[in-house]
Order: sequence, then structure tokens, then C-alpha cells
Amino acid sequence: MSHAVEKMMFTGKKPWWYGNQHQQAAVGVDLGEGPVTSAEAIAAAGLDWDVSKTPSYFFTEESNYVEVPDQKFLIRTSDNTVLGRCTDQYQLFQNREAFTFLDQLVLNGDLLHHTAGSLEEGKRVFILAQTPDTWKITRKSGATNTHHAFLLTSIGHDGKSSINMMPTDIRAECANTVGYAESLANKQNLMFRVPHKGDVLQKLELASQAIEVMRGESDERRRILQEFAQQSMNQDEFIDFAVEVFLGLDGTKKEMKKIIASFYEDAPKRSQVIMKNKVSAVTGLFHSGYGNEGDSSYDALQAFTEYFDHFDLNHVKDNVEKGKRAAKAVSNAWMGDGAQKKNLAYKKLAQRAKVLA
Repeated sequence: MSHAVEKMMFTGKKPWWYGNQHQQAAVGVDLGEGPVTSAEAIAAAGLDWDVSKTPSYFFTEESNYVEVPDQKFLIRTSDNTVLGRCTDQYQLFQNREAFTFLDQLVLNGDLLHHTAGSLEEGKRVFILAQTPDTWKITRKSGATNTHHAFLLTSIGHDGKSSINMMPTDIRAECANTVGYAESLANKQNLMFRVPHKGDVLQKLELASQAIEVMRGESDERRRILQEFAQQSMNQDEFIDFAVEVFLGLDGTKKEMKKIIASFYEDAPKRSQVIMKNKVSAVTGLFHSGYGNEGDSSYDALQAFTEYFDHFDLNHVKDNVEKGKRAAKAVSNAWMGDGAQKKNLAYKKLAQRAKVLA
């Protein structure tokens, strides 16, 4: 299985997987704390390649190759990797064009290149730029957690995915966090999708202008997180909540209680042990995860985000096995269960705080 994170550069705080030597050597380039130019970011992230459209053919019974009309393969020219298929109308948008588009904002001091990389063997590329905006969540204890604001641009090279641009407070450093940031931005109507058709750069210009106007709307999410920080949650309440999230339950308390009881009565012993271990791990993060105090709905959300985005591989001694398991977990968290569980946790906590119907 290919690595979900193929290659990337980053500045500032190291990604969760950086301590894994197999992953680290394969994909991570640390550019330190200072400002980074577009040229440095492109080279370090391994994004200095182009995508081309190549005709597709089929082989006839008469042993002839016949070109398929209006069907092209998308090829990464550096190594001839097939990224996807498209039609004649598909407009190529190269990685360097995205960086060039962001350059003016970087030169003006409105953005700093923060993280960039390729996912799924180049099928998707992301560029995360940090804005000067910061905001704080104040806890009941008076302690504060500082959040930073980012502009995330993701580019699909698979013939199906659009170019997406969105403001976010989530640091994208792998496939799962890119997917999670896109999911939240989409739910909050803060994502702009630009298809690979027509004048892509002109559409991105309009999107960036609209994002500047709409960045204030992300204040709603900040307000909700502040509500989470003020709403108490003890360990027993969190454990009940964790079981509901891991089982994917979203209904009345009576309905969920019945399903949970059935799980503990009927599920195989192995499934129950796995559940116990998951709940134990995420409960530990609820109390002592990054910036957590273990007493609020905010801690609950942070615990689940850290659990799915920053899973622990320290118990796996073999570096190759670490890489395989890391890739599998990253892919699953982006494409399947992990992202859904994080969104479910956010929804349930918002309902609990009475800030979401």
C-alpha cells in the first residue's frame, strides 16, 4: 500500500509522525522556524513536477491501437505515474501555478508558507499557508489555548477532484487532517471549489477575495469551541461519549443505551477488548493530550482529534511495519472511519452544548 503522505515540507512544530524513522526518512523535510520562499517550499515538498494529458488507446482484435475520443490519461511527467483520467475539456493546473498564485500574499506579509506536500502518489497536493490571525480559547480554569488561522489549498490531479481553497484553524500535515479540514470547511460553507475548466487562475482570484470577506464567518466555529471550553464534562461522561462515538451512534439516549448494551452482550470478546483499549487511549488524551485538562467538552473534541490524527506507533518496534501501519491508519482516517468519527464527535458535542440543533 502506498503512503498517503508521499512527500512534504513543514515549518515550526513537527508533524505527529516525525518520530517514526521510516516515515520521517521517506517523506518529511524540516525547514525550521523561519520564512520559506515558494522555490524552497516546492523543492523541499517534492512538488517540482508537472502533470500532462496523454491520449488513451484500446487494442483491437486486428492488433491495432485506436485512440479513445475525449479520454485522456493524467501523467506525472517526472516518473510517468498515472494519476487519473479526464476529458479534453479538463484544464491542467500545475503545482507551481498554485504557489505563484499565493506568492503575492506571501510577499505582502499576509501569508507564510507553512506545510505543503503530495498525497496518494501525487493524486492530491496541498499547500497550507499561515495567516497573521490568532485566537484563544479560554477555559474555566482561566488557562488559554492559542489557535492559529491558515489558508488551505488542495489540488486534485486525479481527474475527479477539484481545486479547493478554504480558511481553517486545523494544521494540515497528512491526508487525514487535509480531509478533516475540508470536511469542516464544507459543512460551514467556507470551501470554494474550482473545477479544472475555463480560466482556473481567475476563479481562484475570486475565491481568495471571497474568503477574505468570509473569514469572519469562521468566528462561529470559534464561538462554538469557546462554548465547549466552558461546558463541564467529567471522566464518566467522557467514557460514555467515547463509546458512542467509536460505535458511530447518533440517536436518542435510550436508543444508544440499548445498542451499547447489545454490543457488550453480543460482540466477540476480541471486539470488546479493542473497544476497551480505544476508550482507554482516548480517555488518556482527554486528561493529558496536547493542552488538555480533562474537564470539558473542548477537551473531549481535542482528545478525539489527537487520537485519530496523531495515533501512537511507539509500541511497534519494526520501522517498516510502522510505515505500513502509519500509511494504513492515515488512509483510513481520511477516506473512511476516522474523519467520520471526528465529525460525529463535533456534532454530538455541539448538540450537547445546545449550539447545534
